[in-house]
Amino acid sequence: MESNSYTNMAFQVTGGFAPYLTPLFEDMKSEMRKADISLSLQEYASTALFSAVLAFLFSAPIVSVIVGMLVGSTSGIVSGAIAGLFVGLLFGTLTFLFFYVFPSIRVSGRRKSIDNALPFATMYLSTLAGTGTHPAAAFEMLGRFDEFGEVSREAKKITRDVYTFGVDLSTALEGAAERTPSSKMKDLLWAINNVLTSGGDFRTMLEERVETLMADYARTLDKFTDNLSVLIELYITFVIAGSVIGIVLASIMTSIGGTNQALLLIISVLITFLYLPISAGAFILIIKSISPVN
Repeated sequence: MESNSYTNMAFQVTGGFAPYLTPLFEDMKSEMRKADISLSLQEYASTALFSAVLAFLFSAPIVSVIVGMLVGSTSGIVSGAIAGLFVGLLFGTLTFLFFYVFPSIRVSGRRKSIDNALPFATMYLSTLAGTGTHPAAAFEMLGRFDEFGEVSREAKKITRDVYTFGVDLSTALEGAAERTPSSKMKDLLWAINNVLTSGGDFRTMLEERVETLMADYARTLDKFTDNLSVLIELYITFVIAGSVIGIVLASIMTSIGGTNQALLLIISVLITFLYLPISAGAFILIIKSISPVN
């Protein structure tokens, strides 16, 4: 997350309250750095407050009008106002809490992305080292390949520190190791730094790291395959078979008990248009969250 027109507007509108909210986000400095959020604490706090206020202003009137129309009469106005206030405060609070947990969510996503791409990025660095490319130039070339995702972004930052800010490569590697959310990349950067400062063989070290990282990646794939098999069985049992059984049972109860046919129609519609799509979406999200492929 970087500064843009929305965050600038949020800071202009609610920036005066930021000093009072900043202490709530004080313990998030490290997480925000690892999440690659370039906003200051005051900018982030003001954006959170501004978004919460917008959520309240957007939801409260809508709920008030809907509830007022449903209830009707004079009491509908009071009921609508109370419901709108309650829902608005709820939406506003949830929006503010989302900003509080967002850095942790983003850190987790970046960590997964880096860990998945790191074996292949390290292999690329190893190939460059084999051609005699200087380590700083190797990171520069790595940063040009967006296929490596977050690893490429970290490489670009190292290149920026070296070539733009004039920092030596060792210091740039130390900074990158401290800000990366991935423990695997942190270990790799420290290993590279140690080899460069001690005069070790850069290529040999990278080749050894590639073997280790590839072995870890293979184990991750095996674990994902096992979990995927279990998930498929659960999906077939609870979603596919469960839907069929539910409709069949509803049909039997309707025919035996003489229940209104409308009940069967309602159950069928709920299963078809709610249960199946929601269940399928939930399984897709679960698979995506555990998948080692971005």
